[in-house]
Amino acid sequence: MNSVLQALLHTPPLRDYFLSDRHNRYYCQLKNGVKLCLACDVDAMFSAVFSGDRKPYSPAKFLYSWWQHASDLASYDQQDAHEFFISMLDGIHENVERDRGKPPRHGDCCIAHRVFSGILRSDVMCMACGFTSTTYDPCVDISLDLEPHQVTAHGKTSAKSHPSSNTTTSTLIGCLDRFTRPERLGSDQKFFCQQCQVSQESLKQMSIRKLPLVSCFHIKRFEHSHTRKMSRKVDRYLQFPFSLDMAPYLSSSILRSRFGDDGDDVAANEMSSEFELFAVVTHSGKLDAGHYVTYLRLSNQWYKCDDAWITRVNENVVRAAQGYMMFYVQKMLYYRASAQVCPS
Repeated sequence: MNSVLQALLHTPPLRDYFLSDRHNRYYCQLKNGVKLCLACDVDAMFSAVFSGDRKPYSPAKFLYSWWQHASDLASYDQQDAHEFFISMLDGIHENVERDRGKPPRHGDCCIAHRVFSGILRSDVMCMACGFTSTTYDPCVDISLDLEPHQVTAHGKTSAKSHPSSNTTTSTLIGCLDRFTRPERLGSDQKFFCQQCQVSQESLKQMSIRKLPLVSCFHIKRFEHSHTRKMSRKVDRYLQFPFSLDMAPYLSSSILRSRFGDDGDDVAANEMSSEFELFAVVTHSGKLDAGHYVTYLRLSNQWYKCDDAWITRVNENVVRAAQGYMMFYVQKMLYYRASAQVCPS
């Protein structure tokens, strides 16, 4: 919980929303004694964290509210940071959308989705006639598989090794390339082609139709095999850039390379595709027991947030960390926030 809260408390558009009194816990109409309002406790948390008081803040009241919202996760067992992230955004969405304490403003219905929500495009193309079926799905993050081991002709893995470990290296760029490259579906996954009027083998390709203000990438480090009846954690090192251009993964770019034009009604120049990394949530330990730590980038200086202990670190420490969740904000918003907020 602490690791994700550190990232969310320093997410520029989310911080600006709560610190500008857009959800006021004193005027919220949801606090009727029956169900607690998670957004109100988020509002209280932002006020406490940015009050200037240097004593550690314990989000105990927020934890209680979250337990009321996500009763299936309400226990003292260890939970997954990514599951908490999704559950918390869902709780903010539910509360802010139902808040009628102030006159509604355009776009105020859900700050969680205004900040994190993007749109994925999925194209499934018939390999017999070329007919393409397209669907669009909203998402608040993108879950990425680590790149598989590349085996050479000599039977050895060709992936590079991280200098401080024996594990092979993946890159965030490689994971995104893999996420958006065409994938031939197997014969057991044939889809019904409306043009051929029979089930055909197909080619599937994912792309990003609309980028969010803040892109969250979740790395699938926990593998579960139903055939082998076992689970394990993947400790492979992941290289991630501090600056990221998402233009190659946009639907308009991918369709342009496929057909010679964008073929999509959302042009690339309508979105800001350049992002800056501002938070990394890491996981150390095993599948059933571990510890989360967050690295925060404030005014171009990195800080390690390990529960109540905050220390300044070199960027090489961040690069060497085992990334589990990476938070990127649009470059324009990052530099605007850096000019406004300095670490105390």
